Amino acid sequence: METWAESYQQMTRGVGQPATAKAETPETNIALRARIDTAVGVLRTKLAAARPDVVIIVGDDQNEVFGSPFNPTLAVFCGDAATGETLPKYADKPGLNRTLELRCPGDFGRDLAAGLVDRGFDPAVMQEIHPVGRSEGIGHAFTRPAEFLGIADAGLAVLPVFLNCYHQPLPSGQRCYELGQAIADIADKRPERIAIVASGGLSHDPGGPRAGWIDRSLDEWVLKTIEAGHSSDLAKLFAFDSETLAGGTGEIRAWVTLAGAFGDRRAEIVDYIPLHHTVTGLGFACWPGDE
Repeated sequence: METWAESYQQMTRGVGQPATAKAETPETNIALRARIDTAVGVLRTKLAAARPDVVIIVGDDQNEVFGSPFNPTLAVFCGDAATGETLPKYADKPGLNRTLELRCPGDFGRDLAAGLVDRGFDPAVMQEIHPVGRSEGIGHAFTRPAEFLGIADAGLAVLPVFLNCYHQPLPSGQRCYELGQAIADIADKRPERIAIVASGGLSHDPGGPRAGWIDRSLDEWVLKTIEAGHSSDLAKLFAFDSETLAGGTGEIRAWVTLAGAFGDRRAEIVDYIPLHHTVTGLGFACWPGDE
């Protein structure tokens, strides 16, 4: 939390902030940080109770591994290990940044990639991580949930699935929902116990023209929709141009993919925190798994 004020200023870059941002003080932020820790703890406990052998993480890349020379819509990592940092921009601040080496199930990755091709998708297939963007390795969409959900410390196998959420041309909500359905279908045929994690915020636009602004109505609609068991409605997102849905809000595509994996099962909403100092609508939710 000690970096919140600094990162808030860096990411908003002089964008005028909504009146609600003024209500956030160092004192209120302490309480909100406690809520974040509680929500993460709930998800961590639920994930551990599921006893997965493999955790599929669906996340985006922000010019970390990919970049202008090559930026796929969809990529599956099929190697045996991936290394990355959790907070590389704070590498000079002791205790904030960690380097993680994730154990990856290469055989499952290859099976997933082949299964997606069979189902009409065209994923890029990656055997090794050689960043053309920044040099820190696999990006924070994978390292941060691997850290705060206890995945890395437990030594669980991680299968990274890269989904483009920022760079044109972008996949529609329908395509993301169908991707989730395909991943679930392939996973159901595997012998392992498999968990799927969607990594991404709800509404946010770090460094963009809406930096610090949160579309609470959009966020709450997404959460209420999955809570009610109407997840297929999320497939309607990103079918039209919208400034609100641009920038970091595009990470909702990871949520749509996860919703597709669980279909119209009801999700449990753990918490929702529209927090300007993190420049993000923070959503925490989970779906019950099969025994």
